[in-house]
Amino acid sequence: MSGDLGPRVGHLLRVDNYLDIATLSMWMNNPRADVLIGMAEASLRGPGPKGSDEDLLEKLRALVSEARSYHAAGDFPAAMARLRVADSLVALRIVRLAEDRRHG
Repeated sequence: MSGDLGPRVGHLLRVDNYLDIATLSMWMNNPRADVLIGMAEASLRGPGPKGSDEDLLEKLRALVSEARSYHAAGDFPAAMARLRVADSLVALRIVRLAEDRRHG
């Protein structure tokens, strides 16, 4: 696990960055918010490094897809909730990886 830890964390940080950008664009009522949510969605395509974290990526794909649908329907609270949950799940996984490294 430690050999692929760097790429895993790097991948998750990239996903987290796209989620942050999408979230901020929605808060600012940016007319390009849908495009930025789509970028977050695109960052989740394909497997993680060495096929890792697929359980998380599967959940994230569903959440971001739902967020995009809710945003398109004008349901800001539901869209924002999905993005915030997705962002929290990524952060928690990064913390868990750091803990595993520290204890392992």
